[in-house]
Formats: sequence, structure tokens, C-alpha cells
Amino acid sequence: MAIADAVATNDCVVLIEGESGTGKELLARHVHVKSRRRDGPFIPVNCAGISESLFESQFFGHVRGAFTGAVSETLGVVRAAEGGTLLLDEVSEIPLHLQAKLLRLLQEREVIPVGGTRPVPADVRFIATTNTNLKQAVKSRQFRLDLYHRLNIVRIEVPPLRCRTDDIALILDHYLKFYAEEYSMPIRVLGEGIRQQIRDYCWPGNIRELCNYVERLYAADLPPLPPTLVTTWLDDARHVQDQPPMEPQPSRITEIHDEPLTYTLAEAERSAILIALKRTGWNRSAAARLLEVHRSTLLRKIRNHRLNDLI
Repeated sequence: MAIADAVATNDCVVLIEGESGTGKELLARHVHVKSRRRDGPFIPVNCAGISESLFESQFFGHVRGAFTGAVSETLGVVRAAEGGTLLLDEVSEIPLHLQAKLLRLLQEREVIPVGGTRPVPADVRFIATTNTNLKQAVKSRQFRLDLYHRLNIVRIEVPPLRCRTDDIALILDHYLKFYAEEYSMPIRVLGEGIRQQIRDYCWPGNIRELCNYVERLYAADLPPLPPTLVTTWLDDARHVQDQPPMEPQPSRITEIHDEPLTYTLAEAERSAILIALKRTGWNRSAAARLLEVHRSTLLRKIRNHRLNDLI
């Protein structure tokens, strides 16, 4: 954050590296807001989603009549970001043969629209993000060395969430409040046992996965389950026949002196198994896939929790 605040005051190119979901775009927006360009546009460009054949037109724009279908002039994302910041999101995804065009843009700070003859100055600040190691991409000849050096003026590496566990509780509480407002529901209160499991979980999807975990607690009205059980349910459920919603089975809940309601780990596991079984129409194989456990493991847990009578 200290580096981000320091470079925000000038217009140098910033390269932000980090795993997917760590908040690279959020950090880029922070740099923009802290800069003298804060009143200008902030335009993120998904480099992986740009068609190779339309790269120049989408980046640099085109003049009327430049090609079939060009019925009017188009600015392109570079000139659209005039006076502001252009975020090159996942810059490593730009094909190798097109990287030279980006290199020239960064060096000359000007564009030539497709079909145009004169260069147009580009008063734009550039920030690039990537979830891959560009130095390794250069070694494997998937990224140009000269472009890497042009981007690597100031490099900020955003660490994964598992390396900054002190942030987890802060981010968790933020999203618990945020989604309570989004869904017009009371703030979910998580017991210390669940909070500890959330702190101990590795979060391979980083902040984005933690955000999704919290939203699912509200969207699906789930009990506060361990993140290893709940994070992929809705994705996997697309491959299972939809079942009508059913009321969750009651489980023992303890409340002492108006303290928040909490679940024991055994109760959370039992509730997770019940929800998975109901969503799959009591199909134990499908439920095992939802819970990401072997079918024999699920059958053993069903016996341990004495759920056979319900199936």
C-alpha cells in the first residue's frame, strides 16, 4: 500500500502481479483515485477477451470507412481513457505477435487509428495486472522481454489471502455487513468455531472466494458451514437435477444469556449433509459430489449422524 500511494502521485506505468481474486483491480483503482487523474475515467480492459482481428480497432480506434462496417469513427479504449487511467487487465494474455503494438503505445504515448494517417497523442496513465509471473513468461518465450521491461517500472505483488491471514477477519466482517444490506437481512453472526475454520482455510480463490462464501450464506440462507463444504455447492449443483426448495431439518442450537446462536462442528456437518441430500433428491452419489467427498465417506457419515431413517 505504501508503494501504491507513492506511485499514485506520478504517471509511471505500474505492474500489479498476484493470484486470481487477490484484489489487483481494486488496488489499481486505489492508485487512480489517489492520483491527479482521479477526476478522469478509469477504464479496465480485459486483454484476454479482445479479438485478435479487432485488437487495433478496439485499442486505437478507427476512422469512418476504414473497413467494411466502419460507418462512423470510433475512439478506442486508449483515447476513451484520455486524462484518466487505462487498466490492462491480464496483460499476459495478449498474443505475442500483438505485443509489439502495445510496446509502441507505451513508448510513444500516441495511437494511429485504423485507417488514419496521423498519430494522436494519448494522455493516459497505464496500469497492467496479471495473475502469471511475467518473468517466467519471458523465459518461456510467451512474453516479449522489451515489453516486460517497459511494464516493469514499478512492480507491486499482491500476496494471496493465505499469506495475510490477519486480513481475513476484517474482510469477513466487511462482507457480512455488505451482503446483509444487499439482501435486506440481519447480519449473520458466526460462532468462533466457524470463524477459526475460516481463518485456517487456505482460500485458493482468495478474496473473491471469501466474498462468494459470505454471499452464499445470505443468498441460499445456509447455516454457517465450514468453507470447505459450502464454497463450491452452487457451481456443482448446475450438473444435478434441480429439486424444489425444502425447509432445513431442525438441529440442536444453543443460546446462553442472549449470546449469538452457534453450531457445533458435528451439527454443521449434519446440516451440510442434509442440505446436499435434499438438493439432489436424496441421491447419495450426487450428494457426495456436491460435498466433494467419496461416496463411501458420505455413507459412513450418514450412519454416524443416524440419517438413514430420513432417506
